[in-house]
Amino acid sequence: MSVKISSIGRFEDNSGSTTTSLELIRKAAMPCIENSAYKKEDIGVLINVSVYRDNYFCEPAFASFVQNDLGINHDKEDNSEPKTLSFDLLNGAMGFLNACQVVDAMADAGRIKAGLIVSGDVIDYEMNEKSDNSGFILSGAAMILGKNGRNDSGFGPFYFRTFVELQDTYESFISFKNKRLTMMFRKSPDIENIYLDAISRGLEEFLTREKLRMDDFDWIVPQQISPGFVDALGEFLGIESSRMVNVARRDSDLFNASLPSAIGHLTDNGLAKNGDNALIIGVGSGIQVGCTTYRF
Repeated sequence: MSVKISSIGRFEDNSGSTTTSLELIRKAAMPCIENSAYKKEDIGVLINVSVYRDNYFCEPAFASFVQNDLGINHDKEDNSEPKTLSFDLLNGAMGFLNACQVVDAMADAGRIKAGLIVSGDVIDYEMNEKSDNSGFILSGAAMILGKNGRNDSGFGPFYFRTFVELQDTYESFISFKNKRLTMMFRKSPDIENIYLDAISRGLEEFLTREKLRMDDFDWIVPQQISPGFVDALGEFLGIESSRMVNVARRDSDLFNASLPSAIGHLTDNGLAKNGDNALIIGVGSGIQVGCTTYRF
């Protein structure tokens, strides 16, 4: 176990007044940095996992703009001064969990002391959802991971699997229509059941590989797609609702903010105690399934 969560920052714009990815990230990242045991100088890597950005922004790496905006080792010229590597890691709703693995590996290799992961997905062009689920919440999320003080706390092994045969069940693309860009989504009407089946297959493989059982975990932290999805997953896996972390919103997917929102719920409300074990389950485009463990 190389890293543990030092702090989490979240911001949800319920008024719709926050219009840029950078603003969403700033409002989540600033309190995250302020509440962390690590200083800005300690952050050796900054990873942005936002998939959807305002103004159709693509290149250069959006993470470099976040780094400059937050003032994280952005003006260091002397090679002896602390430096921060910043880059984008884009993989749909799986991005945050992927980034946790990257920070964990970099810390394990002794390359960094701490890492900051941020997301702030915004869609500012016309939406055309061909499904019953109307998108995701306008939110910013930030999480600082650092080397743990206890060898038995923090993230455990990571697992990712892509079910290529299911790739056509959820598609997104941009179409130029009526002289404007339109974001198009095509989801199978049975997409949540497809997610459940993929999770079941991936989770069985992960637990077998790591010689774990579902009874080993005090908390199950799934992707926060919808309250109904979290409930259905608990029923599908035979897990009582009291162990399922469900902070999903009724109308929208928490997307890349799922993991920080769910873990933040456990820590902010004093639900997770020292020594508690959590099973984190992610699912997203691909169709991909990701799993890891976390010890509080």
